[in-house]
Amino acid sequence: MRSSVELAPTGSRATIRLRPVPRYEPPFDDEATPQVWTSPRQLTLEWPADGPPASPPPVIEPPAVAGASGDAKLAVRRFVRLCVEVLNGFRPAAHLRRLALPSQAADVVAQGLAGARRAAELRRGRQPAIRRPPVGVLKVVLCEPRSGAVEAAVTLITGDRTWAMAFRLELHQQSWSATALLII
Repeated sequence: MRSSVELAPTGSRATIRLRPVPRYEPPFDDEATPQVWTSPRQLTLEWPADGPPASPPPVIEPPAVAGASGDAKLAVRRFVRLCVEVLNGFRPAAHLRRLALPSQAADVVAQGLAGARRAAELRRGRQPAIRRPPVGVLKVVLCEPRSGAVEAAVTLITGDRTWAMAFRLELHQQSWSATALLII
């Protein structure tokens, strides 16, 4: 039972036809085919036997995925873990040198050392009855402004005090190196 209704002006290549479609309800969405989701009396576009129009349909590019790459996220996680260990006194600040770019290593180590001293002062200033927890990570926000560079902002907490740490890592000779570190 097909009914054909000509809706295009004369001389046009495309015709629009009304055609009933069998009803079928798939149990899952991924089992659906394009014919399943058409309804009875739906307008469908059919091209004549000589083929589709001359120009092909435009190709739509998928949007770029926002966020940082997996390799950058892993490098940030590794650097944050090392910085927290330095701030808690489990590692010396000099261990930051191996994860820093050689030209920026002194500045990165100096920032880590200053943060470790501040955290040690907080631990020394506590009363014996109160146990102050070590420095912990609340939140990490990162972005990859270009391929091979990642910037991160980290919210740190120790007891009732909140700190901030910001740094930049760049990919040099297949390894991520810190080029800037700021602990506030």
